[in-house]
Amino acid sequence: MELWDLYDKDRKPLNRTHVRGEAFAEGEYYVSCEIWVRNSKGEFLITKRHPDKKAGNLWEFAGGGTLAGETTTQSAVRELKEETGIQSQESELQLFATYQHKNYFLDLFLLNKDVEISDIVLQPGETIDAKWASEETILQMIDNEEFVYSVSLRFKTYKDSLKK
Repeated sequence: MELWDLYDKDRKPLNRTHVRGEAFAEGEYYVSCEIWVRNSKGEFLITKRHPDKKAGNLWEFAGGGTLAGETTTQSAVRELKEETGIQSQESELQLFATYQHKNYFLDLFLLNKDVEISDIVLQPGETIDAKWASEETILQMIDNEEFVYSVSLRFKTYKDSLKK
């Protein structure tokens, strides 16, 4: 059972938790993270979702829900390790945007790190493939509907903020 802390629309703690998978009451929000790993060539690490998951066989960035008691930076370190095997430190992660949608806040982090694809450890039941992709390749994959739709919207919205 996965527990998430609950927040109001202004991201103020409600001092209660929520069981993942249960319905949310009006005005309840949870927090999650997404990690964009970028190598020194400017390519992004993308992972392919397991076919049994919602949006299965589509590409995305690592990420997931922030567990009760965690900060989103802590959850980003944990999710990245779980889904890819990449070790990172909180100090290496740069928060570059927060996306609010429906009943959640999603903190987007950038990690600049060179990692060999052969060193990626995929999480059983979560990810089935990983690769480095340029911005142009990702945009083409989005056009070909190979990317999770919500992730593609965020990539198009926030990719230019990383060039500054």
